[in-house]
Amino acid sequence: MSKHVITVDPIQPASNAQAYSFINHGAVYILENPKAQRVKVGTTMNDVADRLKSINGKWLGFDATCQICGGRRRINNRGFVPKHAVSGRACPGGDTLPLERDAALAESHLENLKKSHSELSGSEKGSATRIINKLEKRIELYRNHDQPVGMWQISTVFYTESAGEVEERSHQILAEHLDTQALFGEVFSCSVSKATKAVETALSQLGLLHTSKKEIKNYETSEKYGECAICGGNVTITGPCPACIRRFRI
Repeated sequence: MSKHVITVDPIQPASNAQAYSFINHGAVYILENPKAQRVKVGTTMNDVADRLKSINGKWLGFDATCQICGGRRRINNRGFVPKHAVSGRACPGGDTLPLERDAALAESHLENLKKSHSELSGSEKGSATRIINKLEKRIELYRNHDQPVGMWQISTVFYTESAGEVEERSHQILAEHLDTQALFGEVFSCSVSKATKAVETALSQLGLLHTSKKEIKNYETSEKYGECAICGGNVTITGPCPACIRRFRI
């Protein structure tokens, strides 16, 4: 096990001392989606909570994919990708449904690209080939796309040196569990405990296990942890009742 293990409230951020004591280290995080039965193992040099917000935005469809350029945009109140520009030109995918919900515009655009492809030559043809290949992959990905379920939450975070290398080795260890149909990368069909073991194994292989800091977000409630003074329900090991924290924003 890593030398420093801290269990923190899953709703509230860690204390300043916890958040900044490893400011020069990267964070290797394990996110969990209990309903989808998936975990995500990634790394960031920034606040993991900000990364979580971005990931849930993509997962829930608030940030969606333009059918033409493939860029991700925050959808507007009509559920459309907003108007936007690419290389200074208005993208035809603006003010239309995102690729997660419809592929008709993308398929029409792909057909037009293929028709004009034979007329091109040199570097221009090579560039068009790459665009066609990327668009085909995007369409295929979302053609088999199931509507995401659940939400992501932070499970465990390791603060360590060489976070990128730790992440890479963790992915190698978990390779057989990779979910190739997920909306984004680094998603695995395995338990949190298996993902945690993979990260700890990677840390050990790199000689970093005992110098890393492991931060656990404990969502478990139990009678043995006591009773909530507000609702009478069970609380977590760190004290708060998650239901009342969400209800009253305390």
